[in-house]
Amino acid sequence: MEIIRKNNRMLPSFFSEVERDFFGSPELEQMSNVAVNIKDNDKEFVIEMAVPGFQKEDLKLEIEGNKLTVEAEMNDQIREEKDRYTRREFKYGAFKRTFTLPKETDVEKIEATCNRGIVEINIPKPQAQKKTVKRIELK
Repeated sequence: MEIIRKNNRMLPSFFSEVERDFFGSPELEQMSNVAVNIKDNDKEFVIEMAVPGFQKEDLKLEIEGNKLTVEAEMNDQIREEKDRYTRREFKYGAFKRTFTLPKETDVEKIEATCNRGIVEINIPKPQAQKKTVKRIELK
């Protein structure tokens, strides 16, 4: 027997609350994976993470060994409901992403900023990884 989890959005499912309790919230699943860009240039790696709605105070960045972990949690604050909503799509949840740093990265030189919902982490490349081009003259 298979439980069908699709439903017409115009008619809410009678079992939607029960379904959410057993199968997890699709909203939280969406929040657990944030979009990430990783750029590689000559001097550094740059990680960009889209974290709309999060404040820098909500974010936690930690380095343990050669692992960089970025995580945050945003709870729906308890508030007095004065308005009746016909639709609410604002989502609250948490995410956690872990990145493996290159060996011999100087973690003291890693910098991070948060601006307009984008976290940018600059990771300087170790000296050994910098590309050097040497021209060899043919004789």
